[in-house]
Amino acid sequence: MDPTASAFDDVDARLVAALQNDARATWGQLATVAGVSESTAMRRVHRLRDSGNLLVIGVPDPLRAGLGQPVLVHLRTRPARTVAVAEAVATRTDVRFVSIVSGRSDIICELIVRDRAHLSRTLLEDLAEHEAIVDSTTSMVLKTFKTRDEWSRGLLPGSEDRALRPVAPVEKPPRMDHLDMALIAALGQDGRRSFVDLSGDLGLSETAVSRRLNALLAARQLSFATLVNPALLGFELEAFLHLRVELSELESVAVALAGRPEVRYVSATAGYSDVICEAVFRDNDALYEFMTAHVGMLRGVRDVEVDTELRTIKRVFRHPLFVPSAQAGTETS
Repeated sequence: MDPTASAFDDVDARLVAALQNDARATWGQLATVAGVSESTAMRRVHRLRDSGNLLVIGVPDPLRAGLGQPVLVHLRTRPARTVAVAEAVATRTDVRFVSIVSGRSDIICELIVRDRAHLSRTLLEDLAEHEAIVDSTTSMVLKTFKTRDEWSRGLLPGSEDRALRPVAPVEKPPRMDHLDMALIAALGQDGRRSFVDLSGDLGLSETAVSRRLNALLAARQLSFATLVNPALLGFELEAFLHLRVELSELESVAVALAGRPEVRYVSATAGYSDVICEAVFRDNDALYEFMTAHVGMLRGVRDVEVDTELRTIKRVFRHPLFVPSAQAGTETS
């Protein structure tokens, strides 16, 4: 947790939870959930975003948007060099995620590679130049089941405690054109930009922008993320779970994990684990309950390893991650 950041109050927490539920909710909808006026909701959200403690952005799915193949790379480093390696890796424009963890690895990062030559060059040449890296393990992402923060759902009032499920994707995503890419790029800077602003940038009518956005969402080529340091809301533990699963049960295990509010990311991988998920918990007791009452009850799970996230350096291409808006930098692939 950033020592300079302060915990959110109850109103801030409800606003964040409402935005994680629906990143483009109207100010009126946010105000109703938080129990405040529209002007207060607007002022508070702007304050949190300007402080760098809250990000609301559009996030493309690399596979479905045709940006490249996600690859998870686990790195072991020499003692005392872990942070330096993580920061160096995070500066790469083809790296979407970097976290320092405790467990079998010291660092988990996600590469978005164009082809096998790109992956080979990165692993065998670029990363090999870092003398502090002593070992690496690579897992190809075969299918992504979830990339959504729902761990704050319980902070919403009971009547608003609804998990919004994504529209079922089309089997074969339509090919995107330059206007789709421009729309994704604009929402990558600010996921709450109005259709009026977007239409001015893209040279399209508001109706056309809305239609394109809905098509991207329906095809799961784009989703929205509301990012915040979970510790500011009382969720002190973030972890990766690596599962070895009977292949006949892989799909059902991944779907079951994706349905849990604690889980923010699930994918099937080809590597030392069959399914990897990232989840957010209040504390160790909540992780224990999740492991025993949920993961332990899933048929086909043979083995589980847990990596605790110590520090997330980069997420959805954002590096640095949580900084005041005046200092923020964004990288795109």
